[in-house]
Formats: sequence, C-alpha cells, structure tokens
Amino acid sequence: MATNAPSQDTEGENYDTIPARHLGVQTRKKLALWLNPPRVGGTNWEELADEMGFEYIEIENFKMKDSPMYEVLHVWSLKENATIGHLIEMLKSIERFDVLEEIQSSLAKDISKYRERSSSPMPVQVPDVSPSNYPNLPTTSELHGITLQDDPEGVHKELFDAYVCYCKQDRDFVLKMVERLEREQAGPGGRRLKLCMDDRDLIPGTAYLPVTAELIENRCKRMVVVLSPEFLTSPECDFQTKYAMSLSPGAKKQRLIPVMYKQIEVPQLLRFVTVIDYVKEELKSWFWVRLAKALSRP
Repeated sequence: MATNAPSQDTEGENYDTIPARHLGVQTRKKLALWLNPPRVGGTNWEELADEMGFEYIEIENFKMKDSPMYEVLHVWSLKENATIGHLIEMLKSIERFDVLEEIQSSLAKDISKYRERSSSPMPVQVPDVSPSNYPNLPTTSELHGITLQDDPEGVHKELFDAYVCYCKQDRDFVLKMVERLEREQAGPGGRRLKLCMDDRDLIPGTAYLPVTAELIENRCKRMVVVLSPEFLTSPECDFQTKYAMSLSPGAKKQRLIPVMYKQIEVPQLLRFVTVIDYVKEELKSWFWVRLAKALSRP
C-alpha cells in the first residue's frame, strides 16, 4: 500500500468549487473497487461515509447494496456542499493516500472536462431572437420560471406543501390525490393544501433533474412518494427519493411520506419511515385524513 501523499497535481490546487456530481464513471468505479472491500485494521467506505456525514442507520442501509461505495458517492454527490476538493480532503483524513494515487489520472480528466464545459462560450443565437436585438425580451435563469405560477424574473417563486414523486403509470391515483387534498381535504385553519405535480405544474422545456431537485429542496416542504411496482424500476423516482433522503438524513425532518398505492416490498432506503397504506381496504377510510395531517405540519 502506498503511504506517501498524492502528487502535486492533485494536492497543489483547490478543487472546493468543483461540484462532486462531476465525478466521472471511471473515478467512481475506482473508488468503489478500492473502498468496498473490508480492510483489517484499516479504513474503507464506511469510514468515508461517516466523514461525509451519513448517520449509522444510513450506513447500515448502504451495506445492503451490491456496491456500497458507489451508492454512497451517488447520494453524497447530490448534496449542495459536496465538492471534489472535499472528497480529496476526506480521503486524506481517513489516510487512504493509496486511493488518491489510483484515482489521480481519472480525476484529472473529470476536472479537465468540467473546466472545458465551464469555459465554453454560449451557443450563438439566431439574430431574430437575440437579446441584443430585443432588449425587452425576458431572460430566465435555469431555476427561475420553472412552474406555471413562477415569476420569470425570480422575484416570486411558487411554493408547495409537497412534491409528489410518482410513475406515469400511477398518474390516475395522483390526480385523485390532488383532487382530494387541494379541493376537499383542508389543512389547519381550513387552508387547502398545494401539491407539486410534474405533469401539471412544470413548464415544458426545462432540464428535468435540476428543476425537480430545486423543487424538492427549496420549494416543497415535503415529498410524497407513491410506491408501486413501477416505482421500483423508475430512474427518475430513484433519483428524487435519494435526493430528498440526502436532505433529511435518518428522516429526522420527517420530509418523506411514502404512500403504499400498490403492494410491494418497501425499498430498503424507506424502511425506517412510516408508510401510509392505501392498499388495505380497512385503512382507506382513514387514509386521506392521515395524509392531509402529515402534509399540514409546520
């Protein structure tokens, strides 16, 4: 095992401004290859996950995955303060200089690609719609004007009680949920709840993953997860659930509300969160009141 610090190329620059989500596939695979195996008297992915701020119950859940390190990286890299510089410092902290040396070449490629994208000029616009030719033409940043009621200038941002994470196959149930909670089931003081539903509230043409991450983190107090067999095979639902969970480690903020719409085995990530059951007939009479109460909490 190498015991020396990594070369000057890795150590000599500050990478704290480069988001960890720009780590490439090869770098992630190498980290998993070197940190997944247990090390007698040494450190592996568990110590790194602890450095990243994951709690005991989360680390125990990661152990159920085929590649715990790859899963840890995926969830951690979605966090706002996760940077390549931070990752390097954590690997030093657990004294895995050998891993730093192994990923050095692939990490350099990731950083180079990031800088190329960051420094690339914006595409030339068609003259007819260029802002220079039309000074009054509204301009919208990526995360402004993403819902129908948003102010394109970013002054007013539409807020919601909950974001609904669901598969398209379950849309009919979600429409029923919106009908019941927004029009029939009142919250405290008679206030109607407000849900965020992709098909209804998002403006077409926006970048889906960044926009939904913005909504989940900053625009919605909670997220309702509609569980069904289709949910288990949806990459979009997988991303949204893991992202919301990363914002509330250990479910301390009671941010996720899983709804069992069709009978499935609850995903490992959600097994320590109370599920509201819509499958059992004897529970349906209480279902909407319980869900409304959960979404109405401060």
